[in-house]
Amino acid sequence: MPKREQGQGERQKLRILCLHGYLQNAETFRAKIGSVRKALKSRAEFFFVDAPHPVQIQDEQQVQAEGGTRDSPRAWWTWKDLEPGMRPSRAAHYDGWDVSVKVLADSLQRHAPIDGVLGFSQGATAAALLLAQATSEPGIPAPSFAVLIGGFLPRDDTFAGWITTAKPSTPVLFVFGVNDVLVPPERSHQLIAAFAGPHIQQFEHAGAHMVPTCSGEFKQQLQQFLDDFISRQEAASG
Repeated sequence: MPKREQGQGERQKLRILCLHGYLQNAETFRAKIGSVRKALKSRAEFFFVDAPHPVQIQDEQQVQAEGGTRDSPRAWWTWKDLEPGMRPSRAAHYDGWDVSVKVLADSLQRHAPIDGVLGFSQGATAAALLLAQATSEPGIPAPSFAVLIGGFLPRDDTFAGWITTAKPSTPVLFVFGVNDVLVPPERSHQLIAAFAGPHIQQFEHAGAHMVPTCSGEFKQQLQQFLDDFISRQEAASG
């Protein structure tokens, strides 16, 4: 994590890059994590980025299920094998990630120094891919922690292989819902198993495919996850 100047007795806020889910965009995701931003306002500031691939909506029910928007919906990758009527989550051959990783690398540099990344659904998986590639490609700045909500191991074997081979050791808080039918808990567990390191945490909520309201146990664990990260960084620097 880059070193930053701060006044005596002051703690520099963490800078977090936020990646929206499929059929969402930066603006709608900012609104959706309002309770998270409020809960962490003394600890972090948030930066939002649009995925590069526009999506043509054909299924209104899917927009609602994904928590998406009809106003400029976007995606972090496209699909080579998406037949009419087939849900994108069932596709097994992805495309367009090369464009997305450039967008993310540019965002990390533009908002530098970025400390961590927070992603939801497809955005959580995009964040996992970013962490995996940053371990092997020195040109990509590596966030130092991640909060991945409703993420999944890609069905595309090539994409999944990037993560399982890299075995990122980045501290991560994985969040998923026991009643999520779009990304069932077992798919989130597959992603969790692809990570290594001593600072991997999980939070299981009772909801579906959503960013849970940041209150109660979730708020406590999220705040503690960031406080622990800050403490480790302070200990390492001095």
